[in-house]
Amino acid sequence: MRRSEREVTSAERISLIMARAGVLYLALHNDPAPYVVPVYFGFEPGRLYVHGAREGTRLSLLRARPDVGFCAVAEAQVVEGASACDFTARAESVMGTGTGRVVTDEAERVHGLDLIMAHAVRSAPTGGFSYRPGSLERTSVLAIDITSITGKRIG
Repeated sequence: MRRSEREVTSAERISLIMARAGVLYLALHNDPAPYVVPVYFGFEPGRLYVHGAREGTRLSLLRARPDVGFCAVAEAQVVEGASACDFTARAESVMGTGTGRVVTDEAERVHGLDLIMAHAVRSAPTGGFSYRPGSLERTSVLAIDITSITGKRIG
């Protein structure tokens, strides 16, 4: 990172940024350019979870090349200045890389979905969420084992 004073390396601070970020941008390999998709996500140290349909572009690309990139931004805002050159920004972001896989273990699938739901609603009911059996059968859960992660603070 060019401006090291902006870098966030603390695992605790990265977790806080991830907790406040609403959407994760997931980058997958595709020719001739990356395929980037915004997703709702669940995060725990070392791993991300996302969900989607049991078929489609995201799954096809992940199965072909499981290495991915990601980025999440929390509370980005523009701070106005007297002139265009005086404008600045405030934000915190997290970016990283990982290896994705389709989760097949039922307990891990539910765990991943619980993390996604808890992040989306910012809380979790005691005992977790309930899922209709038909919905679970139609839903794929992807785990991304994080291989690198760093954060950045602006402003």
